[in-house]
Amino acid sequence: MYSCKYLNFSRGNSDMELLARRVIQELEGDEGHKHLDEYSDSSTERGQCLLKSICEKFGFDSLGYQSLDGVLEAIGIDRDKVCTYCWNGKE
Repeated sequence: MYSCKYLNFSRGNSDMELLARRVIQELEGDEGHKHLDEYSDSSTERGQCLLKSICEKFGFDSLGYQSLDGVLEAIGIDRDKVCTYCWNGKE
């Protein structure tokens, strides 16, 4: 949901370069950016709408994103020792 501002993983500095952010803009305009937490959670109505819209846009049968908790569990590193800015926008 958020461009990396630490390691420069993105080509530019705009969050609008991220596919999810562009789709949110298409769905709700500027209002959608007030609901990023909902869009980043696939169990919410907005999260499901985001995944469905991306699937339709690219002709995918399905799409899912790994949750932050799932990633942290998989890598076995404490949340306090991993930068999660790109997931939640929190420093």
